[in-house]
Amino acid sequence: MNRFRTTKFPKSLALIKFAIERFKQQLAELDTDTCLTQEELCLSGLMKKKHYYYGAYLSALTSIPILSISAGDHQTLLSMAAKTAAITSIKVLDNINDKLSTKDEAILSQWKHLEAFAGRLTHLDPTEDYLKKAENSCMSMAQWTYNLVSRGLDNKSETLKIYMKDFKDYIEGQIRSMDEKAHGATSLPTIQDYIQKINEKSVGKIWVDIDFCFFEKGRGTLNNDELRSLQYIRRAADYFFKGCNIYDDIADLEEDLKLGILSSVPLLALDMGKIDEQDLERDEVDLMNILRRCGAVDDAVHLGDLIFLQGIRPLQDARLLNDKIDIEAITFGAKVLRMFAIRKWLLKERSFNSLSNTAVSIADPKLYRIPETILQYAVYT
Repeated sequence: MNRFRTTKFPKSLALIKFAIERFKQQLAELDTDTCLTQEELCLSGLMKKKHYYYGAYLSALTSIPILSISAGDHQTLLSMAAKTAAITSIKVLDNINDKLSTKDEAILSQWKHLEAFAGRLTHLDPTEDYLKKAENSCMSMAQWTYNLVSRGLDNKSETLKIYMKDFKDYIEGQIRSMDEKAHGATSLPTIQDYIQKINEKSVGKIWVDIDFCFFEKGRGTLNNDELRSLQYIRRAADYFFKGCNIYDDIADLEEDLKLGILSSVPLLALDMGKIDEQDLERDEVDLMNILRRCGAVDDAVHLGDLIFLQGIRPLQDARLLNDKIDIEAITFGAKVLRMFAIRKWLLKERSFNSLSNTAVSIADPKLYRIPETILQYAVYT
């Protein structure tokens, strides 16, 4: 990271620390009449410190390369703070929806989340209801993101329009992902459905959209080449994060099966004919053993790689259009992101296979080997 022109280690670490401290200060100021406090969120397990610590570290992977040259350190810090608030809000609401909400309540909270991220949620009502106060904490964090992003931009802003569109797509993807639960779904989703629709829950686009808004503030106006370069980076980030969603599914496979959630791993095995629908009715221990024996986990890793690697080419295209963004540092950041996502599988499996799949993250993309049986799914990505 220290070898790239924008991501010198001392400055990067200082920005990460500032982003964390800023977010902690905002948490301390949550309105106790409408929201759960930081302590209540942590004691309940709905929020963990790692949510905003990881959020700040991961925000640096794109904010610093995109903003350092054109917008400066202060705007870079604000973008990192906005992203730290956004990802923590998303993580906490996911936990609320999983642990406390009915499906209908969860869907309503997601639409409310969109209103908060889009600046249309004007106030939060005081309440004594625990669930509503927990949700309101998330809404407050989302409002912090919008307030930071929108400040200094008007409705004509191209980057703000992109931000609004992508948040709507993200929330719709979140709602579709709720249909992964086998017992709640009206029909069984396919892996093609997962890749094309459910995987829109990826935060990749909105992650860099926030940076783009600050990039526009730094540049004042954006020319056509700059706008095109941002679209290429946006496409790349989308692929990177969608690939990482598959790696997350692998790491969370055991827990998902216990909850009756059909993630990409069993759906891919089903489509490839390695299991049948009757296998999905087995208890989670039997199904987990079947998926391991049939190579479903390795197949899912390859599918994640297939999606992830498609982000490399758009970055190369962006490099030709914009010299104000450190594309090499973004590419390296994507490798770090993959290692971060796949590490959970490594920690659980502790096998040579999981170790080698993690280590390849920092290697040349040409070293990836994806079987023909998985390459056929490229048309759906």
